[in-house]
Amino acid sequence: MSPTTVLLVDDDPMVRTGLSMVLSADDSIAVVAEAADGAEALLRARELRPDVVLMDLQMPHVDGVEATRRIRSELTVPILMLTTFHLDLHVIDALQAGANGYLLKDIAPQELCHAVHIAAGGESVFSARITRQLVARHDDTTDAAADKSRHALDALTDRERTVAEAVAEGASNATIAQALFMSESTVKTHISRILTKTGLDNRVQLALLVFQVQHAQQRRPG
Repeated sequence: MSPTTVLLVDDDPMVRTGLSMVLSADDSIAVVAEAADGAEALLRARELRPDVVLMDLQMPHVDGVEATRRIRSELTVPILMLTTFHLDLHVIDALQAGANGYLLKDIAPQELCHAVHIAAGGESVFSARITRQLVARHDDTTDAAADKSRHALDALTDRERTVAEAVAEGASNATIAQALFMSESTVKTHISRILTKTGLDNRVQLALLVFQVQHAQQRRPG
């Protein structure tokens, strides 16, 4: 099988070198290019169409959030954000811009490679606990926006709502299938329908929606 191709984006050359060494140690992953900022990342993504982009969050000129927005407006490549701070509120902006998940830069080498393969397979990579904390800290959701999000979830069937909540908790398709006594293909069908109904692009945006609704409910008196 062909290796999973990766584009590394980080303004620190030492970080890029370290990540490249870690990923290249896995024979099933190939780092096809590196970029020092978001503008260069877009050019390389257009040119090479990598399977996964590992994107730094904080960069000069064009940062990771804007780069993610630009790339996702043209390509469907999965983008994983790299951040030093696990409570960096810019992560939320990146996820809303279309990123498929995020990783801390101190992630273990084996976990980094595993995350790349998960993203390449179409699933999101994120910590439900950290995402919930980020949503709570990023609390600028208006009542109108919260109501819109709640209505989006209310439009789901009971089974779809259960699947959506499982996705938000970071469960894989296989885990959801086992817990709900259905096939993985059925889980994928449910998730596809959920994303269509909610107008979202990926699983991590669905997780954000679920957590935002839960947080809004917790804020309401009574």
